[in-house]
Amino acid sequence: MFLAPFPAAAATDEEPQDLSTLSIEELAELPVRSASKREEPLSRVPNAAWVITNDDILRSAATSLPELLREAPGVQVQRLNAAQYAVSARGFGGYEPSNKLLLLVDGRSGYSTLHSGVFWDLRSPLLEDIAQIEVINGPGGTLYGPNAVNGVINVLSKDAFDAQGGLVRGTAGARERTVGARYGFALGSDAAVRVYGNWFDREGMPDTATSTATANDAIRGWQAGFRADVHGEADSFTLQGDVFDSDRFWSPGDGNRGHNILGRWTRELTGASSLRVQAYYDYFRRRELLTLNSLETFDAELQYNLASGAHDLVAGAGGRTTHDLFVNRLNAFRLDPESARLWIGNAFVQDRIALTRTLSLTVGAKLESSSNTGVQLLPNLRLAWQPGERALLWAAVSRAVRTPSRIDRDLNAPGLVARASEFAAEKLTAFEAGYRGQPTSSTSLSLSVFYNRYSDLRSVTFIGNPFPLQLSNDLRGTTWGAEAAVTQQLTPWWRVTGSAARLHKDFEVRPGAIDLSAGASLGQDPDYQFALRSRMTLPQGVLFDLGLRAVDGLDSPQIQGYVEADARLSFKLSDAVELYVAGDNLLHARHLESNDIQRAQWIERSVYAGTRLRF
Repeated sequence: MFLAPFPAAAATDEEPQDLSTLSIEELAELPVRSASKREEPLSRVPNAAWVITNDDILRSAATSLPELLREAPGVQVQRLNAAQYAVSARGFGGYEPSNKLLLLVDGRSGYSTLHSGVFWDLRSPLLEDIAQIEVINGPGGTLYGPNAVNGVINVLSKDAFDAQGGLVRGTAGARERTVGARYGFALGSDAAVRVYGNWFDREGMPDTATSTATANDAIRGWQAGFRADVHGEADSFTLQGDVFDSDRFWSPGDGNRGHNILGRWTRELTGASSLRVQAYYDYFRRRELLTLNSLETFDAELQYNLASGAHDLVAGAGGRTTHDLFVNRLNAFRLDPESARLWIGNAFVQDRIALTRTLSLTVGAKLESSSNTGVQLLPNLRLAWQPGERALLWAAVSRAVRTPSRIDRDLNAPGLVARASEFAAEKLTAFEAGYRGQPTSSTSLSLSVFYNRYSDLRSVTFIGNPFPLQLSNDLRGTTWGAEAAVTQQLTPWWRVTGSAARLHKDFEVRPGAIDLSAGASLGQDPDYQFALRSRMTLPQGVLFDLGLRAVDGLDSPQIQGYVEADARLSFKLSDAVELYVAGDNLLHARHLESNDIQRAQWIERSVYAGTRLRF
């Protein structure tokens, strides 16, 4: 959650802002960018927004990016096996259905043209170098375009100036080992660089009685990279890149490879306006069980910000081209063509208008044109009322779409499945409202409710007698629910956070149509989730963190809900040396989080010891 315990041991030189020493009121003023593409205090964001801070990350028992996301209310994390995760928000959970959540890592999209989802096994950053993770539950299409349908996860790494000196981290347990290192150094007074490496080795999970996933699901790999930042009087420039390689053990040659590079230039034009230009190149290749998938992306965007009188304006334009390849030698299903190049262009504008001192109206729209769907209009309207310094009430209506993936339009199997070249974009109209505030100086409360109307969702119909089958857009329906989180500072050294999420779904097949997939694209989601997290900062540099989560069961096929706990006990021997022991899924020897019969394995208890050294 966006609230972290205090106080802790003194900050080192490489940690200029020790978030653990901030009060609840100060944490509410943490700057975030994801909600409006400009920095603003979290307390004034008219969205269902949460921030996982660097201090949350350092004190977490998580050793991977998806595990960290369990701390955000309303985000559903299903671990399928040792390597694969499904992460969703407000529905559509599951490995294949979770295609309505946009992942950004320092401005790079994690979107896959193959299935519109995220391959989480391609993301292995050094967790210690993440500045914060900003999570938006709800549509973000006006600013981020198609596929930001149900939420946006924005992972932001530290500026090189904030990661100076050396860091080494190592963990070892029965099922997982990790090693990470980073070194940052200055180049004069205006430039800094950091380089890092991260290695992991995760052993396979045991098979379930009903699962067809009988192959070894273990994964072993590494990721390395750099970031350089230059800050001038009016200009700043960032250049960063990563390279990664991992091995899977299902069949010889399986694994992931990739690299990326990004440049970003920002210029402060005046005290009230700025210009930002960003471009990146990204490539990955996945080989898995006789299938090969690769994606090459070029992306460039321009953004202009202006604050003038009652107006706070952000506008921009961008373009992206992708070139993908999917080869399947496992079964009869193919993409036709196997390789394709797609083009996307967009322009957007959004203005936050101060109607009065306490009331503001946000109006925005994005026009996006793509090779698949032509022009899409993505509008957004938000009203925010701040009756006092400690409270914000907001309401919104917005539209978002998921553009067709390559599977949606180009999947075929001779005699069985025909291409769906007219497959349309899936559409959402969302209605939201929420509250964020501090009822007392030691209490933080956030609440959001939503009602979503979906149309043109993916279904399967037949166009022959009965074959071939074809993907279609014949499902529609609604979801509604709520997300809440409350944090209480019980004592100066003990902070507790509780959160809950409720989801209800009601879908149907369009009159006169059929869906032979029985709603497979709608996913599998728990009706509720609860979480409780305790963080204690004890004398003599002792930190004790404990988390408890309860998740409802899934249907079709049915698996039971579960209650699990994680814990971490840390000893800071000095500012430079930390020793800790941590565990996840401590209450049971094993449990299931997914009912995906092709991929799901038992998720076992994990306990490990670790150390973190700084110099």
